[in-house]
Amino acid sequence: MISKEKYDDRIYNMHAEMCKMLSHPTRLRILEQLKEKERTVSEIVETLDMNQSTVSQHLSELKKSGLVKAERDGANMRYDLVYPKIIDACEIVREILFEELSRDQDLLKMGKGDKDGEK
Repeated sequence: MISKEKYDDRIYNMHAEMCKMLSHPTRLRILEQLKEKERTVSEIVETLDMNQSTVSQHLSELKKSGLVKAERDGANMRYDLVYPKIIDACEIVREILFEELSRDQDLLKMGKGDKDGEK
């Protein structure tokens, strides 16, 4: 039986690896495309206006990490999310980013207001 400390370390390492997988804008865009429905590489390439090799490379990484799955559909591979909840996690991070941007805008306005008052 493994100790709680070893278990926690393993969970933190798995968490960090998943966050690494979500740290590339192209992979985030691909996950966003898969939010609605499964898609082929061609569909993703067309929607994102990226070259096929780039999309395929990132899909391969997402598949290797266990975030997406692939299924052959004739000559095409169809990709889908393994855990649709990953989109919820991404949306929470996005909300935090918008809150941060809003706070930065408020600080910027306050800073400009102080400068105007000094003139």
